[in-house]
Amino acid sequence: MIDRKLLSAANIQIIDLSCAAGETIYERGALAQFVYAVEEGALFRFRLLPGCRRSIQQFLFASDGFGYEIGRHHRDTVQALTDTKVLAAGRDALLRAAASNPLLSNLLFSAAASALLVAEKNAEIRCVGTVTEKIAQFLLEMEVRLSKRGEIDLPMRRHHIADYFGLTLETVSRTFSALHNKKIIQFRDQRQRRIVICDKRRLRELASDASIFEESSVLKTRKAMNTPEMPPGQWAVGGT
Repeated sequence: MIDRKLLSAANIQIIDLSCAAGETIYERGALAQFVYAVEEGALFRFRLLPGCRRSIQQFLFASDGFGYEIGRHHRDTVQALTDTKVLAAGRDALLRAAASNPLLSNLLFSAAASALLVAEKNAEIRCVGTVTEKIAQFLLEMEVRLSKRGEIDLPMRRHHIADYFGLTLETVSRTFSALHNKKIIQFRDQRQRRIVICDKRRLRELASDASIFEESSVLKTRKAMNTPEMPPGQWAVGGT
């Protein structure tokens, strides 16, 4: 990670950026003059697709670095999800300092390599598996990254998660509701963004193979749709 202590030790000027939710750090096509590190808050990196659709490439949290570019221009747009504090350091200044500082050079290489590995992992999660597998893997990752006192306070909304996986908002919402109804997760606020994982073993199973869970949900939905409505004054016999 490129942090304040490292930059100060290398005599590199640090720019402190404070961004409100919804503010843009940089846009796709902008000149890549800086390398960034998240101190507080959450952001997301995305690209606009034809038809005004949006593809979110990555969610960024405290200690994450971003802005590493091979070329001279940014390939994505980065926007704040919450009130955020970000460190920025000049790209050219970093490269000059790294040329004479082996430690800084190694750390820069490690940070860029880590960013690449995270991007590859994100791509794998987004492209492989069923909807339930994707959401289960996502929740397990968010627990590692964001959990405090057993609760996950998601900074992103359902439509952000939908844009991350290339799904519809309705599909993502239904999957969260299904996990809640199965008592695998629990919502702790009305926004349904503060979450507790109640059955981590089951969630891990779903992250690797959610076919049984999804088949069961489909069968229950079909059964409910095919159940005739009882006339007033009549009650079904037997339990459910």
